[in-house]
Amino acid sequence: MQTSAPKQRIMETATRLFYRQGYNNTGINQILDEAKVAKASLYQHFTSKEELGLEYLRESAEQWAVGLEQWMVKKKSAAQKVAVCFDYLEYVMQQQDFMGCRFINMMAEVGESSDMIYSEIFAHKTRVRSYFRKLVNEALLAKGKPADELMGDAIYLLFEGAIVETKICRNTWPARRAREMTLQLLER
Repeated sequence: MQTSAPKQRIMETATRLFYRQGYNNTGINQILDEAKVAKASLYQHFTSKEELGLEYLRESAEQWAVGLEQWMVKKKSAAQKVAVCFDYLEYVMQQQDFMGCRFINMMAEVGESSDMIYSEIFAHKTRVRSYFRKLVNEALLAKGKPADELMGDAIYLLFEGAIVETKICRNTWPARRAREMTLQLLER
């Protein structure tokens, strides 16, 4: 007997399948079969696979933000908050068997063939970039240094590069190394 609502089962199934086997390799029929819902239930909540993909990305962004905030709750300084981003990345990559970033993975598959999905990916990465710029500027100002957007972008790019390399290497050393480099940059 199913205990969760059809929409929730669809999302849980789509999330697992899109992440594990890819968006393009996952068909609607497989999602319906594994979620144990009728096609009518799917189209009651989502007008297309593309819309389901958008919801997958939105929920992924929300889960990431909530998880990161939980890791940051006890951190006082902005420098500690920047560092914990890399700690959280290391943890998540291990928990997700080094499958990488849901947004980068989706971008690699879909590219710009879907304006809606591309826009969601771009918007998410823009928010992450802005977040790093904000934290880095707070960390610099706390040390009596001027704000530096270039430094914020450099640390954002270290973070994004660590995601990709952690996936490729199936090891957390890139995240740890990027964290070390970040702390050194903030000290200069």
